[in-house]
Amino acid sequence: MKTGPLIELRHVDVTLNGTTVLQDVTWSLQSGQHWIIRGANGSGKSTFLRLLRAEVWPAPNRGDRIYRLDAGAQTTAVEVQRHIALVSPELQERYLQQDWRLDAGTVIETGFAQTDMLYVKLTQKQKKRAGLLAQQFGIASLLDRDVQTLSTGELRKILVARAVVGAPKLLLLDEVCDGLDAKFRRELLAMFEAIARHGTQIIYTTHRADEALSMITHEMQFVDGRIVRQGASPRADSVARTKGRKASARYSPHVEGAPLIKIENANVFLDGTQVLHRIHWQLRRGEHWVVLGSNGAGKTTFLKLIASDLYPAFGARLSRFEFTAENTIWDLRRRLGCVSPLLQAHYRERLTAEQVVVSGFFSSVGLMEKPSTAQRIKARDLLKEFGLAHLASKNMLALSFGELRKILTLRALVHDPELLILDEPFDGLDTESKADLAAALEQVAGRGTQLLIVTHHLDDLPHCMSHGLFLDGGRIVAAGEWRVIRKHPVVLNLFGG
Repeated sequence: MKTGPLIELRHVDVTLNGTTVLQDVTWSLQSGQHWIIRGANGSGKSTFLRLLRAEVWPAPNRGDRIYRLDAGAQTTAVEVQRHIALVSPELQERYLQQDWRLDAGTVIETGFAQTDMLYVKLTQKQKKRAGLLAQQFGIASLLDRDVQTLSTGELRKILVARAVVGAPKLLLLDEVCDGLDAKFRRELLAMFEAIARHGTQIIYTTHRADEALSMITHEMQFVDGRIVRQGASPRADSVARTKGRKASARYSPHVEGAPLIKIENANVFLDGTQVLHRIHWQLRRGEHWVVLGSNGAGKTTFLKLIASDLYPAFGARLSRFEFTAENTIWDLRRRLGCVSPLLQAHYRERLTAEQVVVSGFFSSVGLMEKPSTAQRIKARDLLKEFGLAHLASKNMLALSFGELRKILTLRALVHDPELLILDEPFDGLDTESKADLAAALEQVAGRGTQLLIVTHHLDDLPHCMSHGLFLDGGRIVAAGEWRVIRKHPVVLNLFGG
């Protein structure tokens, strides 16, 4: 019979890449508890979850980690990981980085043993449970698709299904709602509440007050790798909510003349499947557009079409910045700045944060050219302006998810692009950082850079947004001035209201 906490940490330090990221962590998980973990980007929250799942280890002779998930106490990771499931941005990136060629159905089935590959033949009961869960999540149509072809939100749904299919004793959720459309977020949070009622304990990180779970019993706060507060939680809905910034209808009206970007009759296919259908759209000077839609609607593909990462089928007409045949793709990319989850997943170079920012001058993944003194100074000034100078010399591979998202945003800004294309730029950022980014984008827009933003959270948007479009099934079903689009029935249906 188990006695004592299910998991116990005693004065644990964790060191990664020679840097101590958790210090003197003492904590325990008792039966029936559900925890929420708070802290700024880089405070140690994600590493703490990995420590609980035995993906990282206490530094030698610097603390103890004890599990009592089965009979008796143990300090090794043997058998522990099959009882503990984790969903995190880093896990999602790993599926994009590896050349595993797995279909979504197989990924869900690996959740029974919490392994990367399916090593054991499933029972009929397990197969039935996986199929029913896919139906419940509304992802049955995705099961035969390669996970690398899925949208950010679609892959997140697959990974959540993988985490819960084996009914783990402990479910670790790291910013799990990032990348999910509003309707599925509401459904997923309700599902987590139901899972908790059936005995699975949950430890949860989020930067968003409206994603707090009502069954949370305890909370802790991390600052610079240390737990500064822990204990019983007041009501979950008493989470300090960020006051919404006062809405503003102000925006720069477009300037008459040739559109900067014009798309006519564009159809886009991926792996033989049509993803965008007969797209007609244009961007005029002074306009800032919001792109909305549910997961899998085609939003990311639409951005890739504009950035020349994808090309339309024959019969389309597409012009960007009045370019001619004499211009190269690099001429175009010098006019653009881009941030996306896919860029973050694939930007895995051994560079300092400052070098990553400098690479924005060359639109390169990695630093292929020697930067000038002026370029290095510009990068340093930008890091200082955004309060990130302390990260300048840090290896990008040692940054937290949110810290790296900030650095990649500076990479997109450093060369003063005419158009900034941002695919869910606020995901992974703490509350203060989201507000800072929105304010910075308003300043950037005021200096003449135009914005094109995909988001699943309308409250994150800067006030300067002037226009919006809504994609559904790869088709533009609504487009126009933002003050009108945000009240359109398709938007209200997705976001509520």
